[in-house]
Amino acid sequence: MRFPRWVGKSYKVLIVGGVLAAGLMMGYLTVRLQPAYILAAVAMLPALLIALRWPESGVLALLLTAAFVRVTLPTGTQSRIVASLVLTALLVLLWLGRALMEKRPLLKPSSVNRPLMAILVVSVLSYIWGLIFRDPLVTPWRTWPIVQIAALAVMLLLPGALILTANTVPDLRWMKVLWWTMIGIGAGAMLAKWARADVRWINTGGLFSLWLVSLLYGQILFNQKLPTPLRLGFVGLLALWLYDRMILNTHWLAGWVPPMLAIGVLTFLKSRRGFLVFLIPAITFLVAYRGDYIQAIISGEATESGITRLAAWAVNWRVTGRHFLFGTGPAGYAVYYVSYFPSEAMATHSNYIDILSQLGIVGLACYLWFLGTSLVTGWRLQRALRGENGFAEGLAAGTLGGTCGVILAMALGDWLIPFVYTQTIAGFDYAVYSWVWMGAMVSLARAVLQQATEGRLQ
Repeated sequence: MRFPRWVGKSYKVLIVGGVLAAGLMMGYLTVRLQPAYILAAVAMLPALLIALRWPESGVLALLLTAAFVRVTLPTGTQSRIVASLVLTALLVLLWLGRALMEKRPLLKPSSVNRPLMAILVVSVLSYIWGLIFRDPLVTPWRTWPIVQIAALAVMLLLPGALILTANTVPDLRWMKVLWWTMIGIGAGAMLAKWARADVRWINTGGLFSLWLVSLLYGQILFNQKLPTPLRLGFVGLLALWLYDRMILNTHWLAGWVPPMLAIGVLTFLKSRRGFLVFLIPAITFLVAYRGDYIQAIISGEATESGITRLAAWAVNWRVTGRHFLFGTGPAGYAVYYVSYFPSEAMATHSNYIDILSQLGIVGLACYLWFLGTSLVTGWRLQRALRGENGFAEGLAAGTLGGTCGVILAMALGDWLIPFVYTQTIAGFDYAVYSWVWMGAMVSLARAVLQQATEGRLQ
């Protein structure tokens, strides 16, 4: 068996051993598992080998897996482990192993490294803290330890997806591949939906719409090198998504308010006059439809979460107020709800309150630190590329707009970190889009610092 020159002796041993072990494991499990599991494992092995050679391809595989692979693993509970979570874990381990073998720094320089490391440390610490200081009257159920470990894994692996992207996607060429993949997923899902095909197997939930709209609009507005037919096609796709979210799914505020915020932010960055032009039709639209449209929004939000939001926070504070420093641990407040007031338990309708309850004020502070640092990184990146008028400037603006939308969406009840008893572990599929694209923003910011003076960004 011949290996490329870059493969050292340690890699050869790992690759040969891994292939042999995988073959033996597959043979053993073939008669014991469902065919879908076998096919997924067979597909994942070459994907990991490719990622070993080209680490950036792992992030592409992650996007495609989150979008299209619906194979899940059982946990013994109602929540199932999605393929994107498993792949993220394997890719992170592969990246760590490669970095350690090559004896190089794990993290490339970035201002988000410290808050990300703080989030990882506090998540583990809160898990241990929650176990040690759990109220003596709280009685967990049989599957509770599995659920809490799974919740901790989600809290660790989602930031891991950002770290993986920021440290393995090296240049603009690969960012273009990721961008086109995201747009292709959105275009395919929309075409299938308008053709009345079953689109449930395509994952466009959570904040997918926010990122699709922001990434599209960033190129439409800032990339002056786009051919006119392509620009018109992007405008058409953007209009279809906004129509689907704003008109056909009015009651889901998190589905269209964050994308509209991203559009407003990007328009403001491009032109102050353009922003005023954007506001006029937006206000006119709302005023013209105030009898039906605004009433539908208000009544829908009230029914869904508006009236119960403050009540939910009050109930949650009865637990969080006694575990304020490091919280109740990942998924921790659920066991308190069931033990103390099961008839009053309800979703928090706020990812910020959710994080506060699980990780305490220290954990929430770490997340706010991370979000603030991400905003500053995106702002500086956009200013550094101002006037470049190409793909890089459009991507910088799109990722900054998406980050702004994430901050708002978390307040509206959508998920940067999904809670396992509302979104379940499967919420990883929805949330990973945000972490990947914020990681791309971090990687692009580093590329600008390294390459801008050389004029190599196209």
